[in-house]
Amino acid sequence: MEKMSRVKRLSILGVAVILLLIIANIIVGSTKKEKTDNKTIKIGVTMYSEFDPFTEEIKQNIQNYLQVYSSNRQIEMDCTVVYAEENQLVQNDQVEDFIDKGYDVVCVNLVDRTDASVIIEKAKLADVPIIFFNRELVEDDLNRFDKLYYVGARPEESGKLQGLLVREALKSRFDEIDISGDGVIQYVMLEGEAGHQDSIIRSHVSVETILAGGIRLERLGDEIANWDRQQAQTKITSLLQGYPRQIELIIANDDNMALGAVDALRAFGVQSMPLIVGVNGQEEAIQLVGDGTILGTVLNDSCEKGRAIARMALGLATEGSVPEDIKLVNDKYYYVPYKMIDRNNYSDYIDTTEGNTYP
Repeated sequence: MEKMSRVKRLSILGVAVILLLIIANIIVGSTKKEKTDNKTIKIGVTMYSEFDPFTEEIKQNIQNYLQVYSSNRQIEMDCTVVYAEENQLVQNDQVEDFIDKGYDVVCVNLVDRTDASVIIEKAKLADVPIIFFNRELVEDDLNRFDKLYYVGARPEESGKLQGLLVREALKSRFDEIDISGDGVIQYVMLEGEAGHQDSIIRSHVSVETILAGGIRLERLGDEIANWDRQQAQTKITSLLQGYPRQIELIIANDDNMALGAVDALRAFGVQSMPLIVGVNGQEEAIQLVGDGTILGTVLNDSCEKGRAIARMALGLATEGSVPEDIKLVNDKYYYVPYKMIDRNNYSDYIDTTEGNTYP
């Protein structure tokens, strides 16, 4: 009986020891987890320029969403933004600096979409994920490392929507717009940047879409204004010297240049405004859509781009993968759809541009 009691006591003691070991492991594991969780996540962002209003909107949305998401998950997060001043060599050094300082993820708004090799090699060597955005690099480059991603939009969509805006307006207003009465719409193209994929495709598709509607076009000028309002104003002012009344349509690769065209037309004293279309959905442009100065624009959703980049960056930094709700194309691309804005729906977008919320 004594022997049985002794065995029983030993069994109870053994169970107690096992329970203590389990509890100790849980405590140690929790401590380790807390240390991991308390690590400061570092996200680097390098922008091609500080003077592009649209990319500045994306940057601001990245910062705002990172702050909200990290706060919701109780993660310490540091986001550092630098500007490359439109110099690819400067941007290469910035990315190297982020990597050397142990940043978890680097987000890159490329200066030169055809010259990403140095950045890719540095990231690959250090095994650091890179999220490129708004300037789509060459596909072969993106496939050189499995932790390279791109967030942007399909440029052909924006060109098509611009063309449809023009076609729809000319259905009912052709005689009004065709000032010369020759049955041909004389137009000017304002291109964003030489060699920029969005600029090339957007320009081509917008014109092809208009022509596909049976509308005859004559190009009076094709000017590169580098996404810049002042440059666009200068280019249109120069064209007005030779064509003071002949310009009937202005297709701008973005709203900033569309606004520059408006500045030039107003300064020149043009009484009958040509049709003007842009891209991006900048607030000032949308307001001018509302009063009829600009025919329409195409929303390039900076808020959604910022949200996606922030979600991807935090997911890659904390889990080593892109969150499941970010649906990638070919495991590499996240494309944000464009939306047409005209006088019928502009007020919906004025409301959203006055103050984004970050859920």
